[in-house]
Amino acid sequence: MNRYLSFFLWLFFLVGCTSSPKKAPIKAYKPSGGILFAERFQIEYKEGVKLITIDKPWQGSKEPIKYLLYKDSIPNVFVDDNSYVKIKVPVRTIVCNLTTQLALMEELGVSDRLIGFAQTQFIYSPAFIEKVDNGIVKEVGPDGSLDIESILNLNPDIVLAFSSGNENRQLEKLRELGVNVVMNAGYMETTVLGRYEWIKFLGHLTGTEDIATRIFDEKVIAYDSLAQLVKGKEGPAVITGTLYGGTWFMPAGDNYGANILAAAGGNYLWKEDQSTGWLSMDFESVFEQGYDADYWIGVASYSSLGQLLESDARYAEFEAFKKGNVYAYMARVNENGANDYFESGNVNPDKLLADLIKILHPELLPDYELYYYMKLE
Repeated sequence: MNRYLSFFLWLFFLVGCTSSPKKAPIKAYKPSGGILFAERFQIEYKEGVKLITIDKPWQGSKEPIKYLLYKDSIPNVFVDDNSYVKIKVPVRTIVCNLTTQLALMEELGVSDRLIGFAQTQFIYSPAFIEKVDNGIVKEVGPDGSLDIESILNLNPDIVLAFSSGNENRQLEKLRELGVNVVMNAGYMETTVLGRYEWIKFLGHLTGTEDIATRIFDEKVIAYDSLAQLVKGKEGPAVITGTLYGGTWFMPAGDNYGANILAAAGGNYLWKEDQSTGWLSMDFESVFEQGYDADYWIGVASYSSLGQLLESDARYAEFEAFKKGNVYAYMARVNENGANDYFESGNVNPDKLLADLIKILHPELLPDYELYYYMKLE
């Protein structure tokens, strides 16, 4: 995968946006079918239908989008209410432009419902790659541009989409042509459990909400158990990010990237910052505060220390580099350059946390092997 594209995918994946996040749980988890961690969507039950509201469905959006999910018929009280996008469920055919949804579909057992995907070269899942190769899943968006004609020809029940803002014109055109576009704002959640909880959203769309709740409960319990291991542990100092175009991007102190490092028992050196976006800094500022950090975790798509050093010789001045404590999320990359970190990472919060605990406190998980991360040599 192009390193610069990978960098921006990393920003979407790693960095939350503007809302105040809910902290990772530290007490015993109690299963519930309600929405517990996600902040971008809510579900209400009324007149025998489900009403789902997505708050700020893309970065910079000001208005929520509301969906009405019905099975047999729309109640009279809602028939003339145009404030809702009305969708008959369960949906049977889906076009999608977000790789994280592929992992969710596999977990829910609804992989066969995907009929179109944007930029199929970024798919990691062998099962979905086979579907693409066999023509079961069609390419509908080369180079990140949704192909309206191809989508119309597929006639999906829904287009499940995320938008960074660039795709809005195309998505609006699809709506005008009568296509049910369902926005997914999971990537904007600021906690890993909030991001994963969007499995419930897909569950309600596909009629697998009970399965979604069960799987979610199981993984949150596993996540909680791991978080308990590091409770009270002194955290080693951590830096993250790299330079891009002369600017060092890193998570702000109160976003997803910082929160999961804290949950893993790390002392993120910019944790005092209370914003939830990302910090843009120059090399000198990062070096001044983080030159002697114990660990450097998350260095975009670099796969070796030599490769990292080739991009900027100054990286060798960091103590974490000198000690070889540099880690990248490159352990699961296929021959096409697709990275499973961007596909199933949000679907496996327990594995993400376990990876970070293994890096920062290896004695706590002696038999565990890193899943998404790798130590650069």
